[in-house]
Amino acid sequence: MQAEQVIDAKASNVGQRPLFDRIGMISSSLCAIHCILMPWLLMIAPVLTGTIFTDAKLENVFVAFSILLAGFCGYLGCLKHGKWGVMTLIATGGATLTVVRMTAPAICCLDDISWTHATGAAFGGSLLAASHFLNLKYSRQVDSEEDVPCCPSEKCSAHK
Repeated sequence: MQAEQVIDAKASNVGQRPLFDRIGMISSSLCAIHCILMPWLLMIAPVLTGTIFTDAKLENVFVAFSILLAGFCGYLGCLKHGKWGVMTLIATGGATLTVVRMTAPAICCLDDISWTHATGAAFGGSLLAASHFLNLKYSRQVDSEEDVPCCPSEKCSAHK
């Protein structure tokens, strides 16, 4: 009875990992798009200044969540597929986003548009999104290899 519960728990965890990677990939991509478009939007529509789209505290929380989610997904994925280069992308993207947020102006408004910050944040967000994409790709490769029989013989003990 306990062995069945362990198998069910493992099966449910396997289904959640791709979901977390997909959420992370989407959120990191949206972060990168936000960082690329916001300076342009502020020039076109300065009314966005002071809204939720330019709130520094919210951006800090979002960046921290993105880095933690990428680290969590990346670590679990690397344990599975063994391609630890994904963690390099996460570390580089996380470090870039952290430096960008630490040096960003307190209020994001038309006078404070910093293209270096926008470019750096878009780069960091893109690295996190790429890490999620690669983690999904490598995890799928491992999953598909596990489904393939170890040999063509049906007399093999692994097929019983």
